[in-house]
Amino acid sequence: AGRVSLQLRRAFAVLAAAASRGLQRWYERVVSRSRYGSLPVRVWTLLATRLLRSTMEEYYESETDFGRQLGAFAPNRKFEASASGEAAERAGGPTLARLVRELKQRHGVRYVYAWHALHGYWRGVAASLGAAEGLEVQQVFARPSAHLQRVEPQVRWDAMTLFGTGLLLSRPQLDAFFARLHAPLAAAGVDGVKVDVQSGLASLGGGVGGGPSLAARYVGALEASVATTFGPHLIHCMCHSTENLYRYTHGSLLRASDDFYPSRPASHTMHIVNVGYNSLLLGELGVPDWDMFTSLNEAASLHAAARAISGGPVYVSDAPGQHDVALLRKLVLPDGATLRAAAAGRPTRDCLFADVTSDGVSALKLWNYNGNHNGECNGECNGAGTARLPPNAVVGAFNVQGARWDFETHGPVAAAQPPQPVSALVRPHDADCLRPHGGRFAVWSHLGSRLEVLPSGSAAAQVTLQHREWEVLTIAPVLAQGRVEWAPLGLVEMINAGGAVVATTLTRAPADDHDAEARLTSRAAGRFLAYCTPRPASVWREGGELGLPFSYDDATGLLAMQIDEATASKPAELLVHW
Repeated sequence: AGRVSLQLRRAFAVLAAAASRGLQRWYERVVSRSRYGSLPVRVWTLLATRLLRSTMEEYYESETDFGRQLGAFAPNRKFEASASGEAAERAGGPTLARLVRELKQRHGVRYVYAWHALHGYWRGVAASLGAAEGLEVQQVFARPSAHLQRVEPQVRWDAMTLFGTGLLLSRPQLDAFFARLHAPLAAAGVDGVKVDVQSGLASLGGGVGGGPSLAARYVGALEASVATTFGPHLIHCMCHSTENLYRYTHGSLLRASDDFYPSRPASHTMHIVNVGYNSLLLGELGVPDWDMFTSLNEAASLHAAARAISGGPVYVSDAPGQHDVALLRKLVLPDGATLRAAAAGRPTRDCLFADVTSDGVSALKLWNYNGNHNGECNGECNGAGTARLPPNAVVGAFNVQGARWDFETHGPVAAAQPPQPVSALVRPHDADCLRPHGGRFAVWSHLGSRLEVLPSGSAAAQVTLQHREWEVLTIAPVLAQGRVEWAPLGLVEMINAGGAVVATTLTRAPADDHDAEARLTSRAAGRFLAYCTPRPASVWREGGELGLPFSYDDATGLLAMQIDEATASKPAELLVHW
């Protein structure tokens, strides 16, 4: 009887394992690719919310972080288990503090941020933490809208919907919560926070005042705590619901996209498309953050080119020692600074209603501008005041054909046929801020290392791009003074070359022995190019006793020189005489 019972148990275990594997395959191959309201989704919803509810809870608890709640404010065992009591004291303090200290002192990291969800952790705050800290935690269940379920049917059976989320509902309670959450981080030397899972909060508003009211309470308390504890160091992440976006008064950095997925080839071009078009709205509310990437990824240069003209931060999530140093040097200066453009990168006018992912012929063009203009681009760009041109603009052209978002499979899908090359016509007036200029333009192609001088803003430089190829063009208005023309292009070894140019002027020379004088302010050092005609008589660094060596190509008008020792805090001031 014992042997029979053992055999039956083994048989049932084998059958259960087989059934589990079959159910998993059915979910991955059918349910996850099915549209909202379809029979597979309805069947799975029934299973997940009823028959398999305990199994789903066990899965979320053991295999993911999504089922977990915040159980303590102190650093968890990942940081503290290896150094407690006397061992921690001998080692120099808690390990989170040691980690931050080592990053800053040994590796030269200036700022260290910590991640947390807007409501604490994926499923909010644990009731046990609330009881221990005197916080009134209430378990609230998500009610995702039909539209959200159409975009992502999985929200119907995610942990927040199935098992609830621990929330704090009053502003005084939230103020106390964020103060206690942020205090241990600040004590360990953390400088700021990246706050995730923000848009999901609105779906938890049923029965507790509504999503907009709940979001207002959480965002207000969060930003007040950050302002007190970390100053400006706040990144808003996964925050595209208007309940959140319209409440920000302190944090200005806004994640503009879904995650960077290094192992999903179809996602890379879609990522560039999403951040560009999303920045049309987000760029009016804050500084769009186009997210991190890895520099050794197959599409790394595509991501790098987009980040260079995004107007937002540039950061990578490379594993230590695994870097494309040559690519990173086109984005980051030796002192760690970047040549950040002045506004939010966004699509050009002729791309606004083009299907740049699927029509087979259109390139995505994104534009921005450079220079010290306090975030404004005067003239026709904002319809106010006298036109004042930036030193230059930047236009990136990208072949992002071949992948699109599919509402049926809830993700990016690749086209059945390999994408064909596309041609792009890049015009100076693609950059709205250059439209007031009626003269000529100097155009430098980064990858092509080519200078063109266009007669007007409607004239075009043409680029042809294979799939995932790109080109970034720096476009500078040509200033004229008598027979002299002048247009600085920037540090051409950087993708956003013109980002080095803070300001420039061309005037009649004050001395009788010169016809004209150009003044240039560069915020970085390196190989600097400009267009000018005729050949200059001399180039000087203001305050210097000797002229700077330069080369000049009479055929193209290309002026090249080397700028040494220039930073944003101590820029180089150059004088060019004719």
